[in-house]
Amino acid sequence: MPVTAPCYICGKKSVIDGLCATCYDEGHPLIEISTPLTLLACKKCGAIKVPGGWRKVSSRYESPEELADYQIDIVLQNEIKYLVDDVSISLEEIRKLDRVTHLVIQAIGKSHEKLPLHEEKYPVEIRFSYGTCDTCGMLSGGYYEVTLQIRADGRELNDTERRDIEKLVTNMTVAKYTSDDKAFVTSMTEDKYGLDILIGSENLGKTIADELEARYLAERKENYKLIGEDKTGKRKYRITILIRLPRFSVGDFVLVDERPCQILAMTRNNLTCFDLKSRARFTMNPQSARWRTLQFLTPQSESREFMIVTHVYGQPVQIMDSTNFVITYVDEDLFEGEINTGSKIFGVVFEDRLYLLPTQNQNNENEV
Repeated sequence: MPVTAPCYICGKKSVIDGLCATCYDEGHPLIEISTPLTLLACKKCGAIKVPGGWRKVSSRYESPEELADYQIDIVLQNEIKYLVDDVSISLEEIRKLDRVTHLVIQAIGKSHEKLPLHEEKYPVEIRFSYGTCDTCGMLSGGYYEVTLQIRADGRELNDTERRDIEKLVTNMTVAKYTSDDKAFVTSMTEDKYGLDILIGSENLGKTIADELEARYLAERKENYKLIGEDKTGKRKYRITILIRLPRFSVGDFVLVDERPCQILAMTRNNLTCFDLKSRARFTMNPQSARWRTLQFLTPQSESREFMIVTHVYGQPVQIMDSTNFVITYVDEDLFEGEINTGSKIFGVVFEDRLYLLPTQNQNNENEV
C-alpha cells in the first residue's frame, strides 16, 4: 500500500495538497473581511453609502437599533468577500458603543469539497459616521424638475379629490423612491384654485401626470422652461404640467344625448353613468360617440332627501321632501328593491320633474 506523506506544516496525516484538513482550512479561508469598517449613513433618511452611490432604506424601522442592524447588514454585504461557494454567515454582537459596534462574523462552509464543514470566526469593528445623501441634499436645497398644477374646470377641487390625489402622489413617490434618487416631493401647497406640487424627478412627475390624466379624464398641458446646462453641456429644463379635471365629478349630474344622468364612477379612461329616465347604467370613454354630447348639468349638492310616507301595493308611493315637507307621488316601478315606509331616498328635480337616484345595489350595466 502507498504511504501518505505527512502534512508538511504540522506532521499530521495529509489529506489534500500535502496538508491535513486543519492546515488546509487555515490556509484557505471561507471569507475575507477587513476591520475596522466605516459605515457612512445619511442622518436624515438612514441611507448607506456603498460603492457606486447611496443605498436607500426602503422600510420603516421601529427603533434606531433596528435601523443600525439593517445598515450593518448592508455594509457587510458589500465588504464580505466570499472565497468559496455555499457559505453560511451569522453575526453576534459583542459590544455596542455610541458610534462603534463590535461583532463577530461566524462563517460555516467547506474549504474544499472533500473536506467536512468547519467554522471560522472574524471579529469586526464597525465605526458609524454621518452625512447627507444626495437625495436629502437636493430635497433640503429645494430642488425640483417638475411643477404639477392640478385644477378643476369652473370649480374648486372637492375634498375627496384632494385627498385621493395626495394619496396617489404619496404612493407613487414611495414606489419610485428606491430606484430614482430624485423621487421626492419638494413641496405641496393648496389654495382655492387647486394643488401645486413640486417634484424632484421629471420621470416621476410625468408618471404621476399620466395617472391623473387617465384616472380623472383630465386635460393636460405642458410648458418647458430652459434653466441652464449640465456638466456635459446638455440643456436642462423645468417642466410645468397642468392637469385640469373636468367640470363634473362623481355624483354630479350631466346630460348625455340630452338625457339627464348621474355620474356613478370615474375610472381610467371610463365614465360610468346612470340614465335617470331609463334607469339603466352605461359606461363610455372619450373616444365614444356619446362622449361628444356630454354636458355638465348640476352638482351633486342639488340632490334632495325624501322620506317614504305611505305605500300601498299597486298604487303610487307617497314621499315627502325632508326640507320643505312637500308631498309628491311617485310610480312604484321607479323604486329598486323593497319599498319601506319611513325609509330615506334621494332624488333630483330637473325642469319640474323629479328623478329618483340609483341605489348601490343596481347592477344593470351596459357597455357603450
